[in-house]
Amino acid sequence: MSILFEILYWIFVFMLTAALLFCAIYTLVLFSDLMIDHINPVELCDKVNFLIYPEFFVHVFLTLTLLAKGHWLIALLNLPLIAYNINRYRRKKHLLDNTRVFSIVGREQRICEVKMGFFLLTFFVYLYCFVMTMIRLESETEIPEKLMQ
Repeated sequence: MSILFEILYWIFVFMLTAALLFCAIYTLVLFSDLMIDHINPVELCDKVNFLIYPEFFVHVFLTLTLLAKGHWLIALLNLPLIAYNINRYRRKKHLLDNTRVFSIVGREQRICEVKMGFFLLTFFVYLYCFVMTMIRLESETEIPEKLMQ
């Protein structure tokens, strides 16, 4: 039962990380659409601002899930981005304003690129932890002799 729980836990972590990665990539695509004039600033701000709070909550929930499972080091890896997001929220700079989006598009696009890189890095860290957990569980689990032959 513990092997099944571990597999389901890591699949859940992978899904949350994939959702965060998707949000970052989608935001980058929206910014590139703005730059080539496929989307207007009002649409961009509506779509990006719609994703801000879910991204914050999913990232905090993922970190709390890692903490609850006892993965302290990996959870500490997520804390700088959470602190950055909280800082942006406290300074009221977390939402895009459609009247000044062109003046900050370069900075916001760079932030999304860094977030995408961070989520991609953490995805591979989680994949490594998953593989190491499976190796550890395999060595702890006794395999009946009939299956070994």
